[in-house]
Order: sequence, then structure tokens, then C-alpha cells
Amino acid sequence: MIIDLFRQGLSIQEIIYYLIIFLFALTLSFSVHEFMHAAVAVWLGDPTPRNMGRLTLNPIAHVDPVGTILLLIAGFGWGKPVMYNPRNLHRFKSQRGMNIMVHLAGVTGNFVVGLLASILAILFGSLYVKFNGTNGEIVFKALYEAFEYTYQFSMMLLAFNLLPIPPLDGFHVLEELLPYKFKSSDFYRKFQRFSPMAIWVLFLLSTFTRISILGYAINVIKLPFEWLINLICMPFYTLLQMAGL
Repeated sequence: MIIDLFRQGLSIQEIIYYLIIFLFALTLSFSVHEFMHAAVAVWLGDPTPRNMGRLTLNPIAHVDPVGTILLLIAGFGWGKPVMYNPRNLHRFKSQRGMNIMVHLAGVTGNFVVGLLASILAILFGSLYVKFNGTNGEIVFKALYEAFEYTYQFSMMLLAFNLLPIPPLDGFHVLEELLPYKFKSSDFYRKFQRFSPMAIWVLFLLSTFTRISILGYAINVIKLPFEWLINLICMPFYTLLQMAGL
């Protein structure tokens, strides 16, 4: 992110302004993502996330220092994974189903954040246009951009985590559907060990070349979720128009 800001030739004040907005979007998206993992695991019967201090929206509990620094500098990073004990899950009969619920909780949280951020971005964007040239212009512009970036980042985080690559949530969901015999094989263990390197390879290709396979995959995955959010937001557009905004 910081690299992109310097490449755009922005002033120091503009870079600081957008860094604050990025931090807001990043903090909210990551905190809700990890909190949802913890909340669903606790709801299903496992106290581990609560005991480890992860049942909170406090971003400090979910920050991975290296992952956060990389995300701010290069736009690629990670939060601190929520640990849980599958053996403690007992609310429902299906162990596999409960594990899938825990793994999908984070991206579900990102979808909700993306939806709310989209609605707020529409609202503040309309107010920004309406009050253009007045004292309220700067405030509404900042709020619009903050929630627009939050929407974009939440959708990116949702799609990225649904990639079927270890240790991402999409892989863990797929893993629950694989036969036990396959999961206990040597091939599978080697695949788990080395496949995370694929993310770094794809990221480096996207950063230093024009081959953006990772970006293309993320855009394809998030497309239906963005379509659904736009569909839900259509009545809100209508209400704003009726209100003269």
C-alpha cells in the first residue's frame, strides 16, 4: 500500500491521510474477521478462543506484527489466526459441519462489514456531492473514502481467504469435504507443507511483473459477493434519491 502511494506521486500530507484511511479499513476488516472465527467457535462449545483473549473486537488481539507491516508496505499480509479445538465443538451432531461453520465465520463477517460499509459509502458519497463547496465537504469526503476503502478491503479479504490454498479458510472448508484416506496420505501432507509457498510466488509475480494471477483469482471470487451487495443496496439508492440526496 505505501509503495503504491509513493508511486502515485502524492504529497506527504496526502500519504498520511490515505494511510489513516487504510489503517481504519484494515483494522476493522481484520478485527471482525478474526472475532467471527472466535465467536462461532465459542458458540459451538469451544472455550479456547475466549481463554486466549481472542473473543474481542480489539484489533491488538488480532494483529500479527510481520503480517501487518507487509500489508501496509506491499498490500499483502495476514492477521493472527484464531486457534480452536475441534474436539470441544458439541452444539450440533455434525463435526464436519461445525468445523466448516468456524472456517466460514471470518469471511461471513467480512461480507457483513462490506455490506454496511457500502451502504455508508453511498450515504456519505451522496452527502459529499450535496454539500460540495461547503464546510461539510471535507468531512463527508473523508467518511466516504474511509468506508469505500473498507468495502474494497473487506471484499478483498473475503475473496483472498476463500482461495483453496493452505492455510486459508477456503482450503480448510475444502479439506473437511475430502476423504479421510486421502487426508492421511503422504502426498497430502507434502502438499500442506509446500503449497503455502504458492501464495508467495503468485504475490511476487503480481508485484514485479504484469502477471497478476492472484489478483485475477481474487476478482473472480469476489464478483458474486459484490453483485449481491449491489443488489441489496439498490433500495437504499432509491431512498436517497427520494430524499433528494
